[in-house]
Amino acid sequence: MNNVPFALAVSALLLLPISGCNATRADKVEPSSAQAAVITTPAVSPAKTIRLEADKAVLTGNTLLQATTGFSGAGYAGDFIPEGAKIVWTIPDAGAGLYDVRVRYSAPFGEKGYEIVVNGKKSSGMLPATGKTFATIPAGKAELVAGTNTVAIERGWGYFQIDSVELTPAKAAPAPTKPPAKLSDPKATAPTRALFATLIRAYGEKTLSGQQDWDDTEYLRSTVARTPAIQGADLIDYSPSRAARGSNPDKTSERLIASAKADQIVTLSWHWNAPTDLIDKEYTDKNGKKINGIWWRGFYTDATTFDLEQALKDPNSPKYKLLVSDIDVIAAELKKFQAAGVPVLWRPLHEAEGGWFWWGAKGPEPLKKLWRILHDRLTVKHGLHNLIWVYSSGTDPKWYPGDDVVDIVGIDQYPTDVGDPLATVWETLHTQYGGRKMIALTEFGGVPDIEKMRRYGVRWGYFASWSGGQGPKKHSKEELSRLYNAPGIMTLKDLPALRKK
Repeated sequence: MNNVPFALAVSALLLLPISGCNATRADKVEPSSAQAAVITTPAVSPAKTIRLEADKAVLTGNTLLQATTGFSGAGYAGDFIPEGAKIVWTIPDAGAGLYDVRVRYSAPFGEKGYEIVVNGKKSSGMLPATGKTFATIPAGKAELVAGTNTVAIERGWGYFQIDSVELTPAKAAPAPTKPPAKLSDPKATAPTRALFATLIRAYGEKTLSGQQDWDDTEYLRSTVARTPAIQGADLIDYSPSRAARGSNPDKTSERLIASAKADQIVTLSWHWNAPTDLIDKEYTDKNGKKINGIWWRGFYTDATTFDLEQALKDPNSPKYKLLVSDIDVIAAELKKFQAAGVPVLWRPLHEAEGGWFWWGAKGPEPLKKLWRILHDRLTVKHGLHNLIWVYSSGTDPKWYPGDDVVDIVGIDQYPTDVGDPLATVWETLHTQYGGRKMIALTEFGGVPDIEKMRRYGVRWGYFASWSGGQGPKKHSKEELSRLYNAPGIMTLKDLPALRKK
């Protein structure tokens, strides 16, 4: 959850996870209606591989190069420097269906972002650094129509080269293997174990719908007569450095408990305002950019000088003790849920890999150490056994705290094209955690197209739409109705039957 767009990985064709969120703050049962079939039919697999060489493309703002060895064809295109630089292939006789995509490229100047466009549908992607050599990377799936199609690669960040793109007929993806219905906390409460078992039963067959903001939940009720299965909220305004400056949590905990009493599943995140060292003013950074370092942005790296790595070095230091004190304050809120018998999908320290939040600014090791301190403090010291621990950072396994302290692996996605099926990031996470952990779309900028995703073999355990312009209102009412009535999506009305299984 980040107010600033960010690129993490790749989208449908080399997906770019973009994260953007505001910390925000439902509940009446929706009318019942028939639910469509659980599993959609995969797209028919086309018959032949399509290879697209750079020397066969139309080049704009690029040159066909031969300076580096290791390319195929008659050369490679580069360096995507001018604005508007791109290469475009026209495929006159494609077979309709899904294709696995592989891109052969060189990124000699470090990791580079780029845009890939299939039949006018644009996605942002990342090319890992290669030095002066060429590399080939899997880049998700593309869906082509029968006959003529276009594939283009556009500038993005520039300063890279493209040798070729290969599209291979994709095989139908199997449903993900269900992980064990065993929580990291051996003392988890009975309602918490029951909720986790419910989620595991649905996994791979249906995707539970979720919404971060109550206003948007009401909007869904009024426009498409649907209530999300999951209601989210944020403990941001309980952070002591915000409370000391007069922030108002507006009874967030009590409101979310009320949502649970109305049968929704609840998820909680925490935009943790830094315990101390808030900059609390506007300033100019070393690049001459004006930064708003005001106190209420204190969860951002650019609004605090708090150094997590340094604070963790000495458990007796004042700053370490402030970390622990903040955790104790949040524990008091979480105890309200446990007292009410409400299990929580607990998603702390999110998007650490991006580095824009202070808990990720010093790299993976301090983050993993803080995660374990938080897990131990809440479960052991405070006896909180109603938490299902949801890790949502990115795709780099170096940041992962470990199977023993994580129950669900999630990711936050804000793709350029809201209809992006997110095939690459799903495949990446499934390769890393499949069969061990459920995988969820813990934030999404809009409402995901679950029906399309299922054609691509993408089967999130659940999703949570963000709020405002990055929530359901990003879609027309007609489109929103289609998305919320898609085969395989679960809303509040579906939960009673699922829980009885």
